[in-house]
Amino acid sequence: MRLEQLKQIIKIQEQQSISKAASDLFISQPSLSVSVNNLEEELGLKLFERSNTGVIVTEQGKEILRLAENILILSDRMIGIMEGTKVSIRNLQMALPASFAKAIVPGLLRQFRDLYPEVNLHIHEASFYEIVDLMDKGIYSIGIISYRADLEYNFIRQLKEKDIAWELIPGGERLRLSLFISSKNPLAAKEWVSKSELRNMRMISYKEVYSKYSKDLERSFHKPVIVEDIELLKKLISNDFGYAIFPEILAYEDIYVESGMIKVIPIKELSEPSNVYILYSSKESLSFIERELLTIVNELITDKL
Repeated sequence: MRLEQLKQIIKIQEQQSISKAASDLFISQPSLSVSVNNLEEELGLKLFERSNTGVIVTEQGKEILRLAENILILSDRMIGIMEGTKVSIRNLQMALPASFAKAIVPGLLRQFRDLYPEVNLHIHEASFYEIVDLMDKGIYSIGIISYRADLEYNFIRQLKEKDIAWELIPGGERLRLSLFISSKNPLAAKEWVSKSELRNMRMISYKEVYSKYSKDLERSFHKPVIVEDIELLKKLISNDFGYAIFPEILAYEDIYVESGMIKVIPIKELSEPSNVYILYSSKESLSFIERELLTIVNELITDKL
């Protein structure tokens, strides 16, 4: 296994095409295919499924690619140390929940790329549990999560056990949990709802959201529908297929909400405010560039809240 091969599979993932990746890497397509095949044989698993329209990363391949990105980050750090310069970072991995993506990612990318055009900032949309778990494994350099202020004690204890450091950005009204429901539904006319009113309705859950909030809700007569795509979730809600529970910030500049197709309503029993935490590893010091990234994220979140 060579670092060159890890760079190759990351490029294939970015382009979703072996031919396009080969062009970017200035090598022939057959040579790249042979290199990937050799790596797959060495690992004993398939990284990509080939098709006429391109390539798709396998489930095992997704984990290998996360590890490959982390290895390349560490490689860059070592090169910087050997060169006697500041830590040289060419790739940064950060993760945040879907509810924050639209609100801060566009501004974050613009500001960071203006400051460090040579650094590749990879932003991953992930669930709360995925972010904490993969930061514990060293996959992400920085994570952003929100957590209810009244449950902070257990959460902080979990971070300490995993050697994850944090910085707190106080939450606000836009981080209170709210009901996202179709304007066609009778509940859409209410100023607020009670959780008991949701018992006869179907919950549409984005990844782990149902398991996270189910303890706070009345037992529903319907099994939740689990989806992996946030846009599909909003389309289902707008068609009155069910409801979802998210921090209000998810409605930020959202076309479904702005057009009136989806209504956002406070839930009486879930009115506890949340805080926002920026996470990073406590096992090693942050580089100057990583500290700059934290500053930008902090300012953007504070501005949006």
